[in-house]
Amino acid sequence: MNNETSSPEERSLVHTSNAIRDVTINVEGNKLCVYYELTKGCVDIDKACGAKVNGFSIGCADDEELFHACCYKKCSLVANKHFPLRTERWTCARNGCTSSQEYDAGLCYPKCKEYYIGVATVCWGYCSHFCGKDYTDMGLYCYRWWPPHSCYKPRYDRGVGSLPYQPWIYGGDCWGFGVNNEGKCALLDVSSKVPIDLGCKKQ
Repeated sequence: MNNETSSPEERSLVHTSNAIRDVTINVEGNKLCVYYELTKGCVDIDKACGAKVNGFSIGCADDEELFHACCYKKCSLVANKHFPLRTERWTCARNGCTSSQEYDAGLCYPKCKEYYIGVATVCWGYCSHFCGKDYTDMGLYCYRWWPPHSCYKPRYDRGVGSLPYQPWIYGGDCWGFGVNNEGKCALLDVSSKVPIDLGCKKQ
């Protein structure tokens, strides 16, 4: 069966990673032909990079990313620039904390108010601002060595932290973020079976 005459349903088959063992790719003139079971699909060699042929992808296109051996539309394009990290087949995640948060000990916390510094869930006041320039930070309180005097160190709870890679899930399987650059199911990358160097960009 030629790829140019096969139906859209046949061209959007979703294969498991084991299917790649049964794929054969041959150069036939100026065509690259993908054989799978009893089907055949061909594409011009100069258009092969990222092409969808016979239910497979020959490498990932420029607007796709490789994840678990399949080519998905980039999260930065299908979700948005703030969720560029693909963490699952249908999940895009934020890469790091937001502008209103700060990173501490592996988590994102709300930023502290001015003249406060965050340590985990608590924001602590600066000794120099709340007690005076001669006071030393002693952890739970501030202390002036001469004349000796301790000073209350203000603090407040800023809440629990959140993971920096917060997922944004939109649909499952071939819906939402789990699509390729044609809006169909992500296809298995079979570029490793190509017998010639196509010069495709590596993912």
